[in-house]
Amino acid sequence: MDKKTQLKNTLWIVTELFPPDETSTSYILGEIANAMSKKYQVKVICGPEIYDKRKKLDKNNHFCLDKSIEVFRANGADLDKNTTKGKALSFLIMSKRINSLVKQHIRKEDKVLMVTNPAPLVVLMSRLKKKVGFELNILVHDVFPENTKPAGLKLPLYGMIKHIFDKAYSRADQLIVLGRDMKDVLEKKVLNCSVNIPKITIIENWADINGIKPQPMPQEKIVLEYAGNIGRVQGLNKVIEQLPESVDFHIYGTGAMEETLKKMNHPRVFFHGPYLRSQQNEVLSACHIALVTLQDGMYGLGVPSKTYNILASGRPVLFFGPKDSEIDLLVREKQIGYCGWPEKWDKDELMKMGERARELAINEYSETTILNKFIKAI
Repeated sequence: MDKKTQLKNTLWIVTELFPPDETSTSYILGEIANAMSKKYQVKVICGPEIYDKRKKLDKNNHFCLDKSIEVFRANGADLDKNTTKGKALSFLIMSKRINSLVKQHIRKEDKVLMVTNPAPLVVLMSRLKKKVGFELNILVHDVFPENTKPAGLKLPLYGMIKHIFDKAYSRADQLIVLGRDMKDVLEKKVLNCSVNIPKITIIENWADINGIKPQPMPQEKIVLEYAGNIGRVQGLNKVIEQLPESVDFHIYGTGAMEETLKKMNHPRVFFHGPYLRSQQNEVLSACHIALVTLQDGMYGLGVPSKTYNILASGRPVLFFGPKDSEIDLLVREKQIGYCGWPEKWDKDELMKMGERARELAINEYSETTILNKFIKAI
């Protein structure tokens, strides 16, 4: 470690997911770590190196972590995360193991940036902050336990758990949220807690404008595309049921609802399976318009990060989700797509919307712009 690095204050990034794991959360935290290393001596406490051993690694993923960054890893919990019980136990075990490392390493004069996954870690970290006195910044990707209701999970003692988490969030020095709707929800969440009113800062996800660039649109009939997790909360079955006759629907990805959707046997729905991060440019360009969904009841509880790379690809967005949620506002205010099915499909209009989307990605949501917001905020 050189003398210049030793003079910097320490920023700890606390997260379950971190490179070389290839989830979007891992990638985002890795890039934030690299950016923050210009300002701080960055150290990371995270989960095991391979989050999902069943997942095929992308050989074309050349993510490089700055050599000055130290990484401390907790041991994983080898449990079946496809069951509710297994997932809950895994979250609890991983939270305790990460928190144990935090206790060993983090001091009063340090700063911490943590992400809200696994959820129990938010409570453990807030209590440790009260005891040790370090500065706590929470990057809010999910709002727990409110996000369990739209997912159909019946949480025992919901009111008590919500109170515990409201108090935990309120102990933070700063909450970094992904959109205006999340800010609205978090303001109300911490308002009733007399502990503290943290600063709430909006920092959106970024668009990969260098790795993803517009390609010519398909020549055939209108192609609608969905790329991502095929789960219950995405509501793709409703989209298929309502699919206009003039539109083909192409689905990239995998998930719990994949086989159910295939059994619908819709003649204009095509499944392409999972894809790698290095294939995003090719995948996102294979359509006229891309689908983004947010389940009813999810207002302010999450922002679909895939939206910003869709903008980078020069494609408009077809959004189904709560009114006045961040993506709903973005699509309507910037005229970069439709919120609900359009009355008619016009390829020239779709192209103009796509051009506006790409321009927006460059001007407001580039990686440099968003990472500079983090550097300024912390």
